[in-house]
Amino acid sequence: MTTGKMEKKEFMSGFWRSCCLQGCFNYERQQGLGFGYAMIPHLRRIYKDDPEGFKEAMKRHLVFYNITPQCTTFVQGIAVAMEEEAASNPDFDASSINAIKTALMGPLSGIGDSIFWGTLRTIGLGVGISFCMQGNILGPILFLLIHNIPHWFVRYKGLQVGYEQGLSFMENA
Repeated sequence: MTTGKMEKKEFMSGFWRSCCLQGCFNYERQQGLGFGYAMIPHLRRIYKDDPEGFKEAMKRHLVFYNITPQCTTFVQGIAVAMEEEAASNPDFDASSINAIKTALMGPLSGIGDSIFWGTLRTIGLGVGISFCMQGNILGPILFLLIHNIPHWFVRYKGLQVGYEQGLSFMENA
């Protein structure tokens, strides 16, 4: 379900905050605090006139969460669309938001780990090391480009696609 309520400033704020996902890692909730931090701009808009709703939503997003960092924005986009529905529909089961997050963590981590850590990093290192062994400065530059261009693209598009798909993602799956 496309709601179209998210503005560019909020989108970018949530996007950049998603980069802090690993910065507050802990062994109890792993990336939960980082995910909650990334959700703050969205929740402020959704629950701007409902402080109790904001508190409940923050509690929902501070639970255990662990995913390949590059894939987190897709889940974040879906969570934002579901929070909008929860705020506007009193019959919506808000516990389904965490159920969807939990259901997506494993499959997206499996895909993300194999693509970003298993494939792109390995290819980037192979190309980069071959240049470095020849004394060429392009080695580290190419490694960073091969790994990071897809990383940033997937992060950016993930938030956009997750939000646009929203509730309909699980219906169409």
